[in-house]
Amino acid sequence: MLIPLLLAAPVLSASLGISPSYTELEVPGNGSATADFQVYYFTGDLQISLVDIPLTVEPTTIHIESSDEPTDIQLTFYGNETLGSHTYDGYVRFLGMTGGTVAVAVKVKAKVTNVVGGESFTMPLWGWIVIGIVVLAVVVFAVSKRFHIEVRRR
Repeated sequence: MLIPLLLAAPVLSASLGISPSYTELEVPGNGSATADFQVYYFTGDLQISLVDIPLTVEPTTIHIESSDEPTDIQLTFYGNETLGSHTYDGYVRFLGMTGGTVAVAVKVKAKVTNVVGGESFTMPLWGWIVIGIVVLAVVVFAVSKRFHIEVRRR
């Protein structure tokens, strides 16, 4: 009685590897940027979407045939001017479909900056430190003038 039940249930065995495990790119708000990935150990349809990144990616489905070598794929990310300049920390989600069912899933960490107006607003840490020092100096100067504090030199 147990044997017919086991025979009726399909068995899906799949593996999926995606490289790199992290990607970072800037996308013009009125344009696009590409990112290259490699797919390992998988045969079937690979559905691609973005998680916590409100932009568009294409293609959304790629058919992959497993081989001894990884399969190179290129994804195109499309910017959105209406969102303004903003950096999104999210994921590129790869769903491995076998027989119409999700067999395996991989999420690749992604930092995507939607750039509007031609310039990215990201600044390195040293830039923020310099700005902080300048602001502090201006405040100290203004306070010393307001309260007539003199600094005497020896």
